[in-house]
Amino acid sequence: MEKAFTGIFAADSVVKTLVLCVLTIGAFLMVKLYRFSYQINHHTNLKISNVFIAITIVLFGVSLASLIYGLVNLDNPVILKSSIGVHLISSVFDVIWIIMVRNRINLIAGANKGDKLWLNPLITSIFHVIYMQYKINQGLLKSAT
Repeated sequence: MEKAFTGIFAADSVVKTLVLCVLTIGAFLMVKLYRFSYQINHHTNLKISNVFIAITIVLFGVSLASLIYGLVNLDNPVILKSSIGVHLISSVFDVIWIIMVRNRINLIAGANKGDKLWLNPLITSIFHVIYMQYKINQGLLKSAT
């Protein structure tokens, strides 16, 4: 039996989430992951470490800033190459965070492979928080009916 998302997550526009992720060059992804993690940490026993969250956000900020700086200074390939290393480390942390949130949402939903609310790993890896919000909205709609 699937558990309700009511009281843990809030419905939000999937289109708005997509547009903000694109317009902010992925920064809204961090905001949304933080919101999901906050909701999970404050309403369940499935905690995500605040230290891990803080490290991931800092790494993302440094990575984004270094990539922008590297692109602005394309005439110096050393700067761009060094920023790629930071970006790779940041990406590993981002992926781990996405997986942690995904797994916890699946546990909260009581969803298993093939269930309507189950977050598919492949689709989650492509659409991240957009897909998560879509499934949360489905769960909230199902709870309301």
